[in-house]
Amino acid sequence: MKIKIGITGGIGSGKSTVAKIIETLGYPVYYSDQRAKELMNSSDEIKEELNNHFGIDFYAEGSLNRKLLADKIFQNKAELTFVNQLVHPIVRQDFYLWSENQTSNIVFQESALLFETGNEKNFTATILITATDELRIQRVMKRDNCSRVSVLERMKNQLPETDKITKASYVLYNNETESVIQQTLQILEKLKKANQI
Repeated sequence: MKIKIGITGGIGSGKSTVAKIIETLGYPVYYSDQRAKELMNSSDEIKEELNNHFGIDFYAEGSLNRKLLADKIFQNKAELTFVNQLVHPIVRQDFYLWSENQTSNIVFQESALLFETGNEKNFTATILITATDELRIQRVMKRDNCSRVSVLERMKNQLPETDKITKASYVLYNNETESVIQQTLQILEKLKKANQI
């Protein structure tokens, strides 16, 4: 049976950086957000449900009009919930099929909303990447060239860091004081010991 490890963290925490380090070390990593974007363009079920629900053809130009969808969901919690409830189960199933096709007996899934969706129960263990709120805000403003207000808006859709820390099996601090690579290696060693790999 595959050992499945979830990698998560709030916006700007650096979870993708840690996922890339793990991948570089030879472990397969499934990137949920990236895959969800692909599935939103390729899954007939998602296309049909989105168009029917909103009464708009989001695919009129051949691929998903992300801006049009964002306009519909980001100011409306109920619509955001609808889209998440449509997409997350399809991504979960896709991850399961992907993991079964990997030769490694340990696989990782990078997912921004792991605890928010209650998906942590499907993993052997979880790794939370965390950083101070201020550092995360600064990183996202720089990365996405956006305002502080828009970052805070996005952070509101995620659980507070304190809640996530209590739920996670392992916590990696990406506050630019400790080596992220060193912490990643230590966590991988603990994972291997705990699962007798």
